[in-house]
Amino acid sequence: MQGLEVTYPGSRLPAVHDGELVVQPGETVALTGPSGCGKTTLLAVVLGLRHPDAGTVRLGGVDLSDLDLDDWRRHIAWVPQRPHLFARTLAENIRLGRADASDAHVAAALDAAGLTEVVRRLPRGVDTRLGEGGAGLSAGERQRLALARAFVRNAPLLLLDEPTAGLDNETEADVLAAVRSLAYGRTALIVAHRPALAALADRVVELPPPPVPAVTAAGEGGRDA
Repeated sequence: MQGLEVTYPGSRLPAVHDGELVVQPGETVALTGPSGCGKTTLLAVVLGLRHPDAGTVRLGGVDLSDLDLDDWRRHIAWVPQRPHLFARTLAENIRLGRADASDAHVAAALDAAGLTEVVRRLPRGVDTRLGEGGAGLSAGERQRLALARAFVRNAPLLLLDEPTAGLDNETEADVLAAVRSLAYGRTALIVAHRPALAALADRVVELPPPPVPAVTAAGEGGRDA
């Protein structure tokens, strides 16, 4: 990324201004910085969900705007901060990452995400139907299920948006272990607020604070200058 600028409709200030980032193949990079500095927006740009107002995003020398976005997204495993789980079976939720995944691939993804024992306790195992939003699972289990979906996708590029947000220390440790395994051998961009998550990265990039609106000084007569 070079010279990246993204401004959301209705906003006077850019969410990302003069953004620049180079990620090497196989590198895990953690994006840190204060709230509102554009970390999630950068992931949205890489996904092709947000078109930059200025600047370029190049992938192996090819401009992202020249790519077929549907084809590009097949190379990405994306885990948002609040991944949605549907009122389907656990296995069907995992296969949203890859529709043709075999039972063996689903089982391997569950094991990699640290969910095997959890599934064994469910009344129908992987065929247990979840409530909408993953009702029936804890917050940590829902997060690991989203990671299992990413495991079964087996894409070369991994995008994670704060996967440990809102978790207690013990649950965070389980999710961190799954993230470490998932990122191995892949290129990964991880939005990280917690130090333990940032510590998994090969490199930490701290984004600058968001711009502050200019304040118009009042003149001597009490009117704006």
